[in-house]
Amino acid sequence: MNFKIKNIASLIILTIGIMLVSSCDTNKLKETPIDKFVGVWELQGRAMLDGIKIKIEKDEDDELIGKVVELNDNKYVQMFLEIDSKWITGIKRTSNFEFKLTEKKIGSELFSLYGLDTSKEFNVQFIDETTFGISTGSSDPKQSEIIYKKIEN
Repeated sequence: MNFKIKNIASLIILTIGIMLVSSCDTNKLKETPIDKFVGVWELQGRAMLDGIKIKIEKDEDDELIGKVVELNDNKYVQMFLEIDSKWITGIKRTSNFEFKLTEKKIGSELFSLYGLDTSKEFNVQFIDETTFGISTGSSDPKQSEIIYKKIEN
């Protein structure tokens, strides 16, 4: 009888182990290539910035940066941003699937005159092949309504 209980307990533990391993998200085990960021992206999810297009490419130091290629009609965007101005100042890997993205703030030149922060850092995860979400703090970028949508390679 004792032998049967040990077998049943071992079978239960084995079943639970198999269930845990099979339910894991294996996409997070593979390293997301940082070159996935290269291309033209449209900002979505922030009213003031909706529709702005950013071209992300490697600079002369092999770092990823993003420059504005198209503005929207917002009056503050029109006042404080220009075509070809740097919007993304850096993208760094933090894990196999997460990144940190640094954006300049609208009116950063004005903020710098008063000693205020001129950029903001976001957590980034790819939602799919043509979309990545950004968030701050501990919120999940994959659940964010603030996204970059790829429109061109």
